[in-house]
Amino acid sequence: MQIDLTQIVLSIIALIGTVLTGFVIPILKVKLLSENSKLSENQQMLLKATINTAVTAAEQIYKSDEGMKKKAYVLSILEQQGYKADTSAIDAAVEAAVFQIKKSISE
Repeated sequence: MQIDLTQIVLSIIALIGTVLTGFVIPILKVKLLSENSKLSENQQMLLKATINTAVTAAEQIYKSDEGMKKKAYVLSILEQQGYKADTSAIDAAVEAAVFQIKKSISE
């Protein structure tokens, strides 16, 4: 008798993804703000708003399977706005914005 573990493995992968997005992304978001401590509070708020707007626009412009194009679009918008920060910090903020948008859509 064989046991099909496909559903169990898929459930574990989904659980790991949920844990990562629920805990890791918020931690990275806090790290972004601390790394951008050179920015004033208003500048940090503007940066977050710019990222959220760019991510929302990318979600509308590109198909769901075009993640790299979406990310490139967001990064180009940020560059046009004059944001030149650590790419890992910007990546974290972009991923956090994507997570928040997908979370709000699913609710």
